[in-house]
Amino acid sequence: GKPADAATAQKVAELARDSHVYPEGGIKLGDWKKGRALAREGAGFRLGPKVDDNTKKLGGNCYACHQMDPKEITFGTIGPSLSGFGKLRGNTPESQKYVYDVVYNAHAYFPCTNMPRFGANGFLNKDQITDVMAYLLDPESPVNL
Repeated sequence: GKPADAATAQKVAELARDSHVYPEGGIKLGDWKKGRALAREGAGFRLGPKVDDNTKKLGGNCYACHQMDPKEITFGTIGPSLSGFGKLRGNTPESQKYVYDVVYNAHAYFPCTNMPRFGANGFLNKDQITDVMAYLLDPESPVNL
């Protein structure tokens, strides 16, 4: 319930970086339309009085925490707004690696964050992560219009 000390945070970030598994052939953008569907899909690994049937299709449920497409009317505010993310960050190899890393295991950049470790925990596979990346970075994606 309180911030980690510097040494612990550094160790968490190192362990997270070590967990990353990259696509064969390198990181490339997937299909932003598939990424939009994953961002909207709320099923998968929720806890509480109605625990999910985890044999269902999984998704990113990104809108539970982030604003992405500015035309979406419902979104959470736990995480930062990602509206216009690709316009702000650009679609460079460095931006692509950063987004892949954060979606795969956000603890590499934000130790002890509440953001799920989608790749490290198997919630999203490498192809699905590249689709979510495309939703955030592709200039044609509604996130960036």
